Amino acid sequence: MAANGVAIVTTDGPHGRAGLTVSSMCSVCAEPPVMLACVNADNEFCNMTDANQHFAINILATEHTDISTVFAGLGPDPEADRFLSGNWTTLKTGSPILSNALVSLDCELASPGTQHGTHKIFIGNVVALNSDDAAALVYTQRAYAKTTPL
Repeated sequence: MAANGVAIVTTDGPHGRAGLTVSSMCSVCAEPPVMLACVNADNEFCNMTDANQHFAINILATEHTDISTVFAGLGPDPEADRFLSGNWTTLKTGSPILSNALVSLDCELASPGTQHGTHKIFIGNVVALNSDDAAALVYTQRAYAKTTPL
């Protein structure tokens, strides 16, 4: 069974604010720094991100299981504003940045999201970042986990 990091991807701008929990995100390259995130094409995040032209990837620490659950739409009130959970700020693009995320990567959209199957792939050029010193939150075998050194 694979183990994946957990992140909240966000966007905000004239075309709306949205965010959701994902485990399908990764680095594309280091020079220049480029990231990607995969999101179900039916999610409102997709149209907003294409229109806003930017997004952020907030990689979560082990202390963020509750906020991850909220942004996965599984909180006590799925209709509530998800951004009421956690402390949010912005860096360069205006996409919401979780203030105590393990790493937040503020990205300008490199090109419109590309649909492949049920998902859209968003590739972004990293224009700013913020980091904290904590243990990464991991998702494996349908549960949250943390890593330990071997």
